[in-house]
Amino acid sequence: MNRLICAVVVSLASGQPDGPAASEPVLLLDRCPEALRAVVVQHDGRWMPLDTLARDVVHGVTGTTRFQGRDPVLLLLAWTLESDRWRAAPLIRIASVELRRELGLPSDRLAFSFAELAGHQPLMKLAAEMERRQGPVRLNPLESKVNDIMERLETLHRVFAGEVIRPLPAGPDPQARWWTVDRPEQGQPRTPEAVTRAWDLLAAAFLSRDQAILDTAAGELKAALDALPAPFRPSERQMRIELLYNRLQPFRTGWIVLAVALLLWVVAAARPGRSADAAAMVASVGGFVVLTAGLAIRWRIAGRIPAANMYESLLFLAWGASLFVVLAAALRQNRFVSLTAALVGAVSLFLADVLPLDPFVRPIAPVLMDTVWMTIHVPGIMAAYAVLALAMLIAHAQMAVMALAPDRERLIAALAEAHLRYLRVGTLLLGAGIVTGSMWAASSWGRYWGWDPKEVWSLIAFLAYLTILHARLDHRLPPAGYLAAGAVLTLAVLAVVQGRLSEVEAARHWPFVAVPAVALFTVARGPFATAARSALAFWLVMMTYVGVNFVLGTGLHSYGFGTGAVARYLLGLGSADLLLVGALAGILAARRGVRAVLACPQQVLDPPARA
Repeated sequence: MNRLICAVVVSLASGQPDGPAASEPVLLLDRCPEALRAVVVQHDGRWMPLDTLARDVVHGVTGTTRFQGRDPVLLLLAWTLESDRWRAAPLIRIASVELRRELGLPSDRLAFSFAELAGHQPLMKLAAEMERRQGPVRLNPLESKVNDIMERLETLHRVFAGEVIRPLPAGPDPQARWWTVDRPEQGQPRTPEAVTRAWDLLAAAFLSRDQAILDTAAGELKAALDALPAPFRPSERQMRIELLYNRLQPFRTGWIVLAVALLLWVVAAARPGRSADAAAMVASVGGFVVLTAGLAIRWRIAGRIPAANMYESLLFLAWGASLFVVLAAALRQNRFVSLTAALVGAVSLFLADVLPLDPFVRPIAPVLMDTVWMTIHVPGIMAAYAVLALAMLIAHAQMAVMALAPDRERLIAALAEAHLRYLRVGTLLLGAGIVTGSMWAASSWGRYWGWDPKEVWSLIAFLAYLTILHARLDHRLPPAGYLAAGAVLTLAVLAVVQGRLSEVEAARHWPFVAVPAVALFTVARGPFATAARSALAFWLVMMTYVGVNFVLGTGLHSYGFGTGAVARYLLGLGSADLLLVGALAGILAARRGVRAVLACPQQVLDPPARA
């Protein structure tokens, strides 16, 4: 959070009312001129159409790109030109009951205005206390929410001050910051008369709600800006591609299509037939094509592979799963595998769309712009996560059938075979991802391995899956497997307590967790035990992918940090999954005896090639 935010906001809030927020001013315009959307502006270190800037700003303030169904460009223009009317509008949503109670805000409201929050002394006091801290300090969930509110207030302050829309090229340096039209800055030359005239006409038309004049003024403004000399300006084609991307929203369309494919695969599994399979296959291919096209367009816009943050990594996770849907249907003709893959793909895209993740293209650090290794590593590791997620789903299905329908040995054998295949492929891809990640680290930081939390947890997950495969292939755990299992738990415990306990305390505590966990991974045998280990091992992948970012909140090459309720969600889901596995094991033990949980007949341990 900028250290000047508190002082700036408090100064702006002086004299502002601290009462209930007024309703939003009404936008009476029918539509936004396309020429206005296409105006090139500079924002967040890159050049983009005004449409993208408006979506980014409106989303950053309100949490959605179309606040109450309004066009984001018109909304941004209203905030800029009619700031006095919008200061009292409830634009900032505070959903946390705990935060509202802590700040003394009304409990019966969710949205608050700039004037209310900027003049709210408890909020300003808490923000000022956070600013006075020395050195890097990890914020707790409540402080993270306060930091988010202050960032939204700062954004609104810059919009109200007319500092956000920057369409004027500046100087001979292509990296120089562009300028605003009607807010002169020190060193800024006089704004060209044609630009000033077009902007004034645009503002007057907007304020008078004259759609026809607004259309004319937008065209004149774009033409005047395009005629200005600039050391760098993106091409019209590049801007059209980005506008198309904004309009199509391919990833929202993608999860809808994949959800339809999932439903069709459920129908095909319940009522097998060529027509049901064909419909599901068409929907799956459609979802894969939409997702691939969306990634290709985003790649073109960003100038790099779209794999720099948590949002983009979820896109690749969904892409890998949707690819397996098509491959499983075309090559193996396995409805269950296609169904589970469609589930992973649809859920991944859905989470990317609904979770509070940043969906906008951002510049990344130059040290990470080694596009060769980045292009190889990220898709590979996300494909590994997708395959291991499929293995986890099949493992749960296998355990459920063994517990609830133990006489269906052919189905159990088929699931065990599919599960083993996915474990092998996923482990191989995970190992390759670690190797390529080491190559990327060497090219970026000059070292292959540095015991960074992300690196440690990826190794933990890899060793866990190697342990499962060793035990499964030999029907027992060889001495090397015991060492691997011990290493897994040792590294896991030390990684968790890193930064929280000293090395001596960590060494004193880890055996209490490692010994029973190693026993769990080594004593039990058979397909049920293999499936249970696989289901639990996937949570090590989740710790690598999500936990390092949102629980530990440290490291060099994570997808982005965060705080909040993510740790509680992970703990709750993990505990529920553990209870589910335990319940299925208990049902199987009650029906067939404890030996059925620890082992199984040989025909199930070594299933036929095809059931």
